[in-house]
Amino acid sequence: MHAVIGVWSMDESRHEEQMRTLHGRIVPEVSALPGLAAAYWAHDPETGKYHTTVVFADESSAAGFKQYLEGQSQAAAQAGVTADTLALAEVVATTAPEGEQQS
Repeated sequence: MHAVIGVWSMDESRHEEQMRTLHGRIVPEVSALPGLAAAYWAHDPETGKYHTTVVFADESSAAGFKQYLEGQSQAAAQAGVTADTLALAEVVATTAPEGEQQS
């Protein structure tokens, strides 16, 4: 498995609009991506940063998603979103609560 991991800065004055876009467009689009294993969006209130981890079953799906995100940087900036960090990483371990199956 491979993951695309991002740290994002977002214009807090556009929070409502960005959350509508996240839940109404981004989450459904990511959910339909080939090879998707899991995706997480998180906010750190101490830093104001947003963190994403999107895990794929294979490296080529992850690499394609990262390339797509990089191509969207101008559109994201117009929406008040900037990628501080965007990395493609190999998943080297996973876990879940006992009794839950891992894929």
